[in-house]
Parts: sequence; C-alpha cells; structure tokens
Amino acid sequence: MRVLRLDDSTSWLGDMLSHGGGEGAVLAACDPPADWSAVEERLVDAFHVARECVAQGAPLVYVVHSEDVRGTRSALASALATALIGCARAVAYEFQRDGAAANVVALPTDADRPGAARVIGNLLADPVLTGELLDLGSAKLGKLQP
Repeated sequence: MRVLRLDDSTSWLGDMLSHGGGEGAVLAACDPPADWSAVEERLVDAFHVARECVAQGAPLVYVVHSEDVRGTRSALASALATALIGCARAVAYEFQRDGAAANVVALPTDADRPGAARVIGNLLADPVLTGELLDLGSAKLGKLQP
C-alpha cells in the first residue's frame, strides 16, 4: 500500500517520496481550509487513510504546517492540524499491540525540502517512532510549548 495525498503547498513531496520504496501513507494538510466543511472533509479522509494503514500494517504520516500547530495562521487551519495530531496519537495508542506507526511532521513555509522528504521517508521506511509530532521549523526555539 502506497498512498500520497498532498495539497498544493506540499506537491513537491510527491516527486521526492516516489523515489523511495516502502509502504505507507502520507496525508498533507498544509493548505488552509476554506471553511468548516473542508476541515470535516479532510478529517474524514484522514480517518479512512488511518483505518487502511492499520488494516494493512503500514505506517502513516500526517503533514501539517508548523504555524498551524502553534495557532498562528488561522483557527480553521489550527483546528485541522491539532485534530490530525490527535488522530495520529489515537492510532498509535489504540493499535500499539498491532505495531501501528502514525506520526505528524510539521513543516514551516521555508522547509528544507530534501531534509523534510528524508524525515518523512524514514518514518515510512523504518517506523520506529509512533504518536510523535516532529516540528521541522525553528520558530518554536526558545518558546514554551504546551
């Protein structure tokens, strides 16, 4: 199983991740949603992708925008990002015995693209982490995180 569901701002990941082998799914939610129904649509999609990954024993990586994790872009985008973090942690907790691996990678606008693709590719190829939020931005340095 190989699923890549990317949005406009993360389409570059498609080319970079297609060269690596491995099973799993990457679902990106970096573009701000237009309204609450768009948030709901993305979350329903995230649920179905997670269910498919668990059923097939494949790792899952949600990709969100770093600013959305901290709530500095928009309420809708933050609601989506934090809900996806909850989804990943729920999958990790509920299906730990089955060896499920679900993580979230938060990308800043100026992400080091090859580095980000390498991190995501490694999470798919060797899923030793689960339930983690990996923020690849540096804007959080020196700030108190909840």
